Amino acid sequence: MIVVVASIKGAPGVTTTATALATAWPEDRRVLLVEADPFGGDLAAWFGVAPTTGLWSLLAAGRRGLEADAVWEHAATLPTGLPVLYGLASADQAVANEAAWPAVAEALAALEADVVIDAGRLLPHFAGGIRPLLSVAEVFMVLCPPTLAGIVHLKTSLPSLTAASSVGQLIVHPTGEKGFSSDEIAATLTIEVAPPIPHDPKGASALSGNAIGWARSKATLVTWARTNAAELASPSSDTATTQDPLSISEITNQSLGPPGNDTDHIDGTEHVIGTERANGTEPSAAPTWATR
Repeated sequence: MIVVVASIKGAPGVTTTATALATAWPEDRRVLLVEADPFGGDLAAWFGVAPTTGLWSLLAAGRRGLEADAVWEHAATLPTGLPVLYGLASADQAVANEAAWPAVAEALAALEADVVIDAGRLLPHFAGGIRPLLSVAEVFMVLCPPTLAGIVHLKTSLPSLTAASSVGQLIVHPTGEKGFSSDEIAATLTIEVAPPIPHDPKGASALSGNAIGWARSKATLVTWARTNAAELASPSSDTATTQDPLSISEITNQSLGPPGNDTDHIDGTEHVIGTERANGTEPSAAPTWATR
């Protein structure tokens, strides 16, 4: 199972989400966290380490061909015990290694382990190695700030997202404490939208603060991560979800235009894309945070 977590614009907590999912992954399944954010990794700074191997050394090895088992030679272990491929330093480094990314993607796909990939904020045309990673992913999780701007950016990008990831499922997760609800976002995107990721600053802070035993705590973010990690690791599970994610083919076959005419409908109120609500009302609050 390969899961790619990314955002279209801004920084809505992709690294936190990917790290939380990998940390809470079922204990009976081996998992590797890959920090593939084209703009550079954060985990080494989070945990105060100076890694000697990581994605940069794996990419260098990938220029000469790469066996799946060799991936572990470049991985390290976070203080929490999670195996990780530490990320690159910058987007320049990611783009400069474009030729080696397909070999890395193939090696990750052949790995006898599940892989959670932090793809950060996507570069134009999925540069910086993201396109090869998406080609082998079974789940593409896109985080969307529940704001008008966030929804508009995601709506505009949906055709390219579906084209880049030809297999598996696209799951849209709203982020943030307040904003449009999943149902409101779904009405505008005309695709299913999953329940929001809980806004849990304490849980996120503990995750990046070397909290041993984080995955067994009762923090809201932990509960969300544990539930979703179990569902992702067992896609055939009978566990019920509030809204089933759509397959890429289902999304591709749907109209990506607004549901009606030249306006979008959020919470039953018409507004023109790129402007405020016609009646001047504030966006409704997101639903109470809850696990699926």
